[in-house]
Amino acid sequence: MENKPEILFKNKTKNTPESYAEFLNFHQKTFHLSYLAYTVFWSFMFLLCIILCFGSNSRTQGVLFTIALIVFIAYRILRPRMLVDKELKSDKLTTNNINTFYFYDKTFEAKNERGKFDYKYSLLYKAFETETYFYLYVNKENAFLVSKSAFSLGKAEDFSSFLKKKCGFKYKFVK
Repeated sequence: MENKPEILFKNKTKNTPESYAEFLNFHQKTFHLSYLAYTVFWSFMFLLCIILCFGSNSRTQGVLFTIALIVFIAYRILRPRMLVDKELKSDKLTTNNINTFYFYDKTFEAKNERGKFDYKYSLLYKAFETETYFYLYVNKENAFLVSKSAFSLGKAEDFSSFLKKKCGFKYKFVK
């Protein structure tokens, strides 16, 4: 017979359109600068290649690099807009999705109408704490929203300390 680990914290967060809009705003503020820096750096590299190609009379390669630069910039501008539009039309905003979280010593579990998901803290991409939420990023673009006011087992303050220990340098408090 298998022993289940002890549940340290339990949280039932109801995601509303307002909470999800707050998250999208947070995400934009947090990651926009690095996204922009990456775009500027690679655009500069493409420009350098274009200048070198046209300077050495490699017009075909220069034209190809110019096309690549245009496609790259269009992708970097349009992709975030398409993702936000997709999210705005998803059921995350049209329904009040409820996630139930069970936090154990080494893992956490998230349950909703779509199923059950298990994650190790060490595999989280980032963990942010704000005044009202914990955002547990499973990758660069997707996160679980854990409301500080929705703990039914444990307290948000204790969970904050717990999360700092589990996530280390991946954890950050943001005002």
